[in-house]
Amino acid sequence: MTFDPGSAARVRLCSRRDNGWSAVLVRLLDNAPEAELDLPPADEQTIVVVGAGTTTIESRHGARWRRADYGPGSVGLTAPGHPVRLRWRGAGRTLTTHVHLPAALVDRTALELWGRDAGRLGRPDALAVEDPVLASVAGALGSAALAGADELYAESAASFLAVHLLTRHAAAPPPRVPGRDELRTRRAVQFIRDNHHRPLTLADMAAAADLSPFHFLRVFKTATGQTPYRYLTRVRVEKACRHLERGDLSVTEIAEACGFATPSRFASAFRAQIGQPPSAYRTAVRG
Repeated sequence: MTFDPGSAARVRLCSRRDNGWSAVLVRLLDNAPEAELDLPPADEQTIVVVGAGTTTIESRHGARWRRADYGPGSVGLTAPGHPVRLRWRGAGRTLTTHVHLPAALVDRTALELWGRDAGRLGRPDALAVEDPVLASVAGALGSAALAGADELYAESAASFLAVHLLTRHAAAPPPRVPGRDELRTRRAVQFIRDNHHRPLTLADMAAAADLSPFHFLRVFKTATGQTPYRYLTRVRVEKACRHLERGDLSVTEIAEACGFATPSRFASAFRAQIGQPPSAYRTAVRG
């Protein structure tokens, strides 16, 4: 879930609200000259790029503050699951582009290219980095959203950003030729994402990888750091978030559409992963 900046900033554009994009969220903010606010943890990798204006920004993790001077082209990175307290002060207002990549996209990219979960590579998190490529692509995404570009453009850019972040700002080694077990895990991951709405069993997922259930369980957990059922639940909740953001179905209909056996199981899994009930999430993201 993305935060509401309140008086700290005016949301000039929200691609989810204004463009109907679901694969990646892009927001353009007009920030107050001075503000302090808390950012709750989110299930997204966030990229912030300054488009205009200058300011001095500080962030606090625990008791320690970090400080950086921001100007046009400055880039900040916030990893999924990291709560942050921010404060900034400048001579005037600043314009920023915020790109929110789903954590599931980053994890899937890490698995496909390196055969391991992004958490094992190190999720990018830095108050300020110099990266003209990130600044250019994020800026282009903002311009595309303003121009009403198709979501295919956003999906392609998001995929590139996930690869670039892991290659440039995480501890990812050069991509290598995947082994046989990794290829089978990739097939299983794609099968799960394509069939998350069905009542999948361990045997179904193992068959997609052409492995016995016991061998599949071991191979999958070694590659992803989680069990097949946990990954399946994560995908289902991720898809449920997109439905809740669009507002096209009731909570009960979403539970069924995403493969949950009952609405109560959906609510329990959603709260465990997102930290609040589905109805509260929908209210928060749709205002």
